[in-house]
Amino acid sequence: MQNAATIIVIIIAVITALSYNWIDESITISGFRRPDIKPYEGGKCRVIEGIETCEDIVIHHRTGHAFMACGDKTIRSQVFYPPINLITDTTQLIRDTPYIYDINNDKLIPLELKNFPPEEDFLLCGMGIYEDEKNEPNKLYVFFTNHKKTGSVIEIFEHILNTNELVHLSTVKNDLIITPNDVVPVSKDEFYVTNDHGHETGFWREFGDITRRPWGNVVFHSSITNTTEIVADSIRYPNGITSNWDNSKIYVGTSAGGELLIYDRKSNNKLHLSESLFTGLSIDNISVDEQTGEIYCAATQKPLAALVYMRDRTGTAPPQPAAIIKVSNNTAEDKFYGIKYSQKIIFEDNGSILPSVSIATADRQRNVMLLGTFRGDGIARCELESLIEIN
Repeated sequence: MQNAATIIVIIIAVITALSYNWIDESITISGFRRPDIKPYEGGKCRVIEGIETCEDIVIHHRTGHAFMACGDKTIRSQVFYPPINLITDTTQLIRDTPYIYDINNDKLIPLELKNFPPEEDFLLCGMGIYEDEKNEPNKLYVFFTNHKKTGSVIEIFEHILNTNELVHLSTVKNDLIITPNDVVPVSKDEFYVTNDHGHETGFWREFGDITRRPWGNVVFHSSITNTTEIVADSIRYPNGITSNWDNSKIYVGTSAGGELLIYDRKSNNKLHLSESLFTGLSIDNISVDEQTGEIYCAATQKPLAALVYMRDRTGTAPPQPAAIIKVSNNTAEDKFYGIKYSQKIIFEDNGSILPSVSIATADRQRNVMLLGTFRGDGIARCELESLIEIN
């Protein structure tokens, strides 16, 4: 009897400890302890107008062209947008327009789709680009997550540099790609994609959001071997995904986990989790500084306010406060105690610049950081040095 009682006490203690950690993390990520965020006044930022809901931005550094997955804020807030569980019976054809922002000339260039079926939806969320500069110096491969009414897929396009065209090559649809959020290509025929939820819609999706269930995953697809497989599982709302310069590391930001997950990519394309960095903020999309390897995480300060803002159909909900976290190799003394990375918030804003920030990506050569938003007008162009110097 005494042994049984001891076992029961141990079980209760473990459950209590785990519950405390879950509650403490949930309170931290939710932002309840966080003071109200003030308007950003530290750096030099201006809004580039003429576009909407550019949720993801990837800079091609050789040309200074920023490729952007943009859309229509009315469609995303009132008609149809699976990433926020807005699914209706609409029969409206939805056609988003991706853009290039030419950093050198401060110019927006709409991209024209070629060879894409005119009857198909094109509703964008995440994106990535792949370049083989040695063998195809004038060509890029551009990947988008496309949330069609018939099911979410990955679209692959070819782009000739300094043109305004995207030539459609293929559509990847698979039963394992159920709630794709962001995509990072590692060749012109292979990519990793985050499934941010384990369920497309319904009660269990909402339940997973409220309870922060680890029901998301990362999927790898190869059109070379015609294989699709889950390579990282049990993740709390995996959102943005990107890689380092040689694709040997894969980075994933989690919205419900408040973590930056750092994976080593194996020769068989499996992922091994090497580091989990808790930020305490709900992370959206992420990017890597091409020169320094530093990682920039766009984050939401108050996720519950963000949820209200995302689902507001009246246009009266206040903008959501945002942050940008810079993650670097740790150079402090505690690196000798196994702390490999340091993190620092370099930007906070209450929505005075953009009503939300879903991506922050840097071009150090041109002293530019671009900010995108999943629901709102324009993108922001900031001086990178002013952000770094002040912080």
